[in-house]
Amino acid sequence: MDSNLGAVSNDNDTNINDNDGQMSALTANSATLRNRRQNQEGVRQKASVGVPSSVTASTHRKHLLRIKQDCSNGERTFHRVHDPLEEDTISLGGSHNGSGPEIWFEKHVSSVKEVCKNRTFGQWAESLIPIVAWIKTYRWKKNFITDLIAGLTVGFMIVPQSMSYAKLAGLPVEFGLYSSLTPLYAYAMFGSSRQLAVGPVALVSLLLNTGLTLVLDNAGITRENTPDAEYDALYATMAIQTSFLVGICYILMGIFRLGFVTIFLSHAVVSGFTSAAAIIIGLSQIKYVFGYDIPSDKALHKMIRNIFASIDQFNWRTFVLGGTSIFFLLGLKKLARKYPIKFKWARAAGPLVLTLVTIVLQWTADLESQGIPIVKEIPSGFPNFSGTTAVKTLGDNFGKLAVLVLSIVIVGFMESIAIAKQLSTKNNYEIDASKELLGLGTANLMAGLFNGYPLTGSFSRSAVNNDAGATSGISAIVTATLVGLTLLFLTPVFELLALPVLAAIVISGVVSLVDYEEAIYLWKVHKFDFGVWSMAFLGTLFLGVELGLGIAVGISLLLVIFESAYPHTAVLGRLPGTTEYRNIKNYSQAERYEGIVIARIDAPIYFANTHNIREKISKYEKSAVNEYIKNDAKRLNGVSTKATAGGESGSVDGEIGADAKSTKAVKFIIIEFSAVAHIDTSGLHTIQDLTKHCSDNKIQLCITNPNRRVMERLVTSGVADDIGREHIFVSTHDAVDFCLNELDRDDTKGGSDKNIYQFFSQDAAGTARSAMPSEMATLVDNEIAEEQDHGDA
Repeated sequence: MDSNLGAVSNDNDTNINDNDGQMSALTANSATLRNRRQNQEGVRQKASVGVPSSVTASTHRKHLLRIKQDCSNGERTFHRVHDPLEEDTISLGGSHNGSGPEIWFEKHVSSVKEVCKNRTFGQWAESLIPIVAWIKTYRWKKNFITDLIAGLTVGFMIVPQSMSYAKLAGLPVEFGLYSSLTPLYAYAMFGSSRQLAVGPVALVSLLLNTGLTLVLDNAGITRENTPDAEYDALYATMAIQTSFLVGICYILMGIFRLGFVTIFLSHAVVSGFTSAAAIIIGLSQIKYVFGYDIPSDKALHKMIRNIFASIDQFNWRTFVLGGTSIFFLLGLKKLARKYPIKFKWARAAGPLVLTLVTIVLQWTADLESQGIPIVKEIPSGFPNFSGTTAVKTLGDNFGKLAVLVLSIVIVGFMESIAIAKQLSTKNNYEIDASKELLGLGTANLMAGLFNGYPLTGSFSRSAVNNDAGATSGISAIVTATLVGLTLLFLTPVFELLALPVLAAIVISGVVSLVDYEEAIYLWKVHKFDFGVWSMAFLGTLFLGVELGLGIAVGISLLLVIFESAYPHTAVLGRLPGTTEYRNIKNYSQAERYEGIVIARIDAPIYFANTHNIREKISKYEKSAVNEYIKNDAKRLNGVSTKATAGGESGSVDGEIGADAKSTKAVKFIIIEFSAVAHIDTSGLHTIQDLTKHCSDNKIQLCITNPNRRVMERLVTSGVADDIGREHIFVSTHDAVDFCLNELDRDDTKGGSDKNIYQFFSQDAAGTARSAMPSEMATLVDNEIAEEQDHGDA
């Protein structure tokens, strides 16, 4: 093996063999002392049986031998650190060992090349259009009936819901139906989830409403200074363009496999934002329940003020109808939760039953004449192609819509992928995030091309779809077909639907989004996460949805930056009886060795965290120095007390200064690189600076267990040569073994006689001597006496 890359073998051990086997020799660093011991060899060998041979060794030799005795076989392991400049003869787990942006890029480039080289047209079709793959194995006799029932159930649910959410988005009700038609066909073809029910949802509808209102306000266009028809036409055009852009973004993210972006939103942040947004959504629908116009606002306190500003216009009839509808829907949901088997239909049937009842009431009792507003006109037929509308002024509005599009992309995909993963886990299959992005992208793109607005996966409808037994995209096709039939033949019926009922459907749908239970849980388990939840919640509630989302994203990014810039590091110690090294804060019994600092870095080393890592290593070094000075002072004080008792004058405290002590305190710094998956040039410069600092202070830096990519960087940058190839080890234990051997060698060169004498003179009457057999104790006493006589002579 190449000793420059391997661990250094222990060539200081001296073994003495007799008829009973191999015994550990009592190391003597003085030739005179060894000569005197020769005539006592027989006594020494008998006394050493069952007794740690480290008793007569130097301090570091004592640690070294004790470690060997703790290990099961007592033998050294010898491993070789990979040299990237040599030709590979052993597989080390692939050429992409490590992480980092360039590794991600290399892996995906090679993956694309491999795919383009080997895939046939049929395989490409199956990969890009999932329906081509699963339709071949679809079991029509077994699954079609359940998919048909699930699709009809969701269809009955989505018709009134989509109309309600369109009103929430500030659009005519037909936009909700249009967003539930062609987009569902597109998702059935391109989506990867078998149970996800896409379509209009409350949160995205609210984001669209507040976002477009803000864009138009910033452009100086309001309902007060613009005719209603012109304002509505411009608003609808921008909604279509938003959906078109959201679809393009999703498709590009899917092509470049950027689904990981949304993981930067922590669960606490998402929960806080969603809970506050649900309250804003519910309050925005109060005007339909109270029966009078309430100016909308993005802040909670302003909305409450607006509600009470015109309370004298309160309409008790709309309140009774709306309130009754809300309690009816919430009651059915609770019934379905309490009796999931007997009343599992209640959750899905609630909106449809309520819609049919109020339509009958309007038809028979003429609710509109009683002051209860209804939907009125809904255009019948399929939507017109709106692609030209979407593209016509897209260049002028692109910059204005960028923030809104980004917020819908993040929130929409985050909500959709969370539901899809949960459902896939329940049904024992895996979700491909990139294909899911393509599915959502094509659905939103189709919405932009056929008079729709942005959509995503729905929590409530997806749960109903799964409970109804959906097994494939056939259920989505059935749902879309039902919506199409409604547009063709049933729009005159839904024109009779009362607006308070639509508001009740929205309010009952968002109640479950107020996740107060999560806030209680975070308070009990993790106070910091509760603070994050509270900031996202209060920011959204009092500053508006857009700013609240910005705060939520900002908090998440700050958390990522904080965790990245301040990675976990630890001082390690050896667990007795093993060669394992663990955090001394977690294992108080872990052993540390004087002169050696063992640290572990639990993160990649890159520009964001290099400063903190350098500070942590310096802190550990200073801590070791301070501990050495403190322990040394205790030892010297003990010697001084004995000297004074013997009649000697003076103090030894001043014999060695603090600076001199600090140079002796740390001789080796070992850094474990097992968790360092990646290192950039900033990290290399930091290790280089640390190496220079150690060299200036006569400290040797050692590195253990670097992965292949990190080792390659260390070698090509020259850092490995600065450290010394012989100081890069496969395991931490190899490094500690090497360091203790070197320290023992220094001890023997620096005058072992004095060290051994001091060791026995201080401990002979203590615990170490009391643990010796009588023969060994006699041997030690004789050696001490001989050494004293030799010193007097």
